[in-house]
Amino acid sequence: MAQLDAWKLRCELIGHEADVRSVASLSNGSLVTTSRDKTVRVWNSNGMRDFTDCKILVGHEYFVACAIELPPCPAHPAGAVLSAGYDRTMSGQTIVDPVINIWEGESIVGVLKGHTLTVCSLAITATGQLVSASWDKTVRVWDLNTRQCTATLKGHEQAVWSVLALENGAILSGSADKTIKLWDNNVCTKTFTGHTDCVRALALMPGLGFVSTGNDASIRLWSLDGDCLMEMKGHDSFVYTLAVLPSGEIVSGSEDKTCRVWRDGQCVLSLPHAGSVWGVAALPNGDIATACSDAMARVFTRDPALLADETTIAQHEEMLAAQKVAAQEVGGVKMSELPGVEALDQPGNKEGATKIVRVNDKAYAYSWNSVESKWDQIGEVVGGP
Repeated sequence: MAQLDAWKLRCELIGHEADVRSVASLSNGSLVTTSRDKTVRVWNSNGMRDFTDCKILVGHEYFVACAIELPPCPAHPAGAVLSAGYDRTMSGQTIVDPVINIWEGESIVGVLKGHTLTVCSLAITATGQLVSASWDKTVRVWDLNTRQCTATLKGHEQAVWSVLALENGAILSGSADKTIKLWDNNVCTKTFTGHTDCVRALALMPGLGFVSTGNDASIRLWSLDGDCLMEMKGHDSFVYTLAVLPSGEIVSGSEDKTCRVWRDGQCVLSLPHAGSVWGVAALPNGDIATACSDAMARVFTRDPALLADETTIAQHEEMLAAQKVAAQEVGGVKMSELPGVEALDQPGNKEGATKIVRVNDKAYAYSWNSVESKWDQIGEVVGGP
């Protein structure tokens, strides 16, 4: 079958009412997405280029962070979808507990409780156990037949952002403590170090090991022996998500509003988006699905027969062009009129004084710290709420 040189828009999945936080590919060719609108959606292919949301799963009380497919097992002969959510804490009091929901069709048939903070990643082991990662610094292992937690893996010093089940039954976990841990029989047997900031995502690289990424904007290929085989750089901000295509190419999604494809250690394609790319997924045919903060999921393809129609592609390109123009202003101020980092050479006139400066194509706010006589970075300034 003929392929295009680069992935291009296949379709847009429209329906969520807030950020789409994750996307996963199901074995039957469907997609499942989660969102800050508190819903999980299952999208079926129409047999051509488009996907339609045939199921809207309503039951989470707060934002939904991730979802995966549970293959058929004794407790769920037809399989199921598992989704996990955020906790909601106000003034130190938990308003909504984080839970893992088990869905059959559009019904919740089981709820797993135990984590005390947001559950942000799920994986199924080779033996059919569920593994979950949480901001409570733990990884939990669950028996889905009894719906009981069989082990709580402790060792990370900060939030655990990602878990990955290996083919040999071992588990990998990536954390805000900048490390990746290998767990065998629920015991930590190795700690991988090298990332200089939070580790946000892990993905299996068959035959070689695994890949990792995070807030340091680097993508690293590791052997299971602990060696970093390759480091890839190109993103301009935090990298939130990873997937590996059937071809072995790596796909990443970032705060810099791009989805990128990597081949032999080099970035070979950058797909711009209208917002942060929170999630990516590899489809069996080599297509790429993305989850974006603009409330949309999208699918990109190299198959000419699956390309979006000319009108949809034109609308997509117009939206990206408008987004690029909007990005040239922040809070009504033109980026070109903001001072550069040299403005931070001048001390503030009082404690807490603020200053916005331009760093490349982004704006950052700083606050004057009179005790230490320095400017402390508050964060990136964006135009929206």
